[in-house]
Amino acid sequence: MNIHDQDSLDRATAARLAKLAGRPVDASAFKRKLERVMREQTESDAAPSRSLRPARWWRPITSIAAVLLLALSVAWLMLEGGTPAAEAAPTELARIYQEVTSGRTPHLEVTSVEEANRLLSDQAQGIVPIPELPGQLQSCCLHQHAGATLTCAVIERDGQRIAVVMADGAKLHSPKGQQIERDGRQFIFHTTNGINMVMAHEGGRWLCVMGDASAEILVEVAADIRM
Repeated sequence: MNIHDQDSLDRATAARLAKLAGRPVDASAFKRKLERVMREQTESDAAPSRSLRPARWWRPITSIAAVLLLALSVAWLMLEGGTPAAEAAPTELARIYQEVTSGRTPHLEVTSVEEANRLLSDQAQGIVPIPELPGQLQSCCLHQHAGATLTCAVIERDGQRIAVVMADGAKLHSPKGQQIERDGRQFIFHTTNGINMVMAHEGGRWLCVMGDASAEILVEVAADIRM
């Protein structure tokens, strides 16, 4: 092809393109088709996906997992001694006071806290030891109450016999009663059958100081005991 023929072809092509550019183009059909496709895509996105629906086989698996979780929780509570603490009964505690102070229950006559803890440890393992007491120690013994082992000590203070009882705070707790605060510590007061009781729960231990002494004296004794 020579240069003349190439020029003629270029002029013819340019003339055709100019004619097409001047002709109106109807794009409404393309626009409607595009809008329909976009609308269908939007509706598809709004509908819940089948992949998000829980499969039928998943339901029994979740039930089995729940049962296993419950079983593991119960086993953990048993291993950790997770049985809820029992509530101390003032009536029973008053009976225990009468027994330990009258000598009706087997007891050990001791003169020091060290001797008492050594002798009581020979009788049972894991007991709560007797702390230093604000009075003359006379005797000690072990008692069972509401599934808990009580470490009991009888002291004499100002001519009055007072029973000091201690237990594991995870196994025994105080009933609701009159609250008394002394030196930033909280105590609960009860009185039953002529026996006054001052209870406390500190450091994972439960304490009860009881006797026919006044509430003020018992609170003083309890406040002097470091658990």
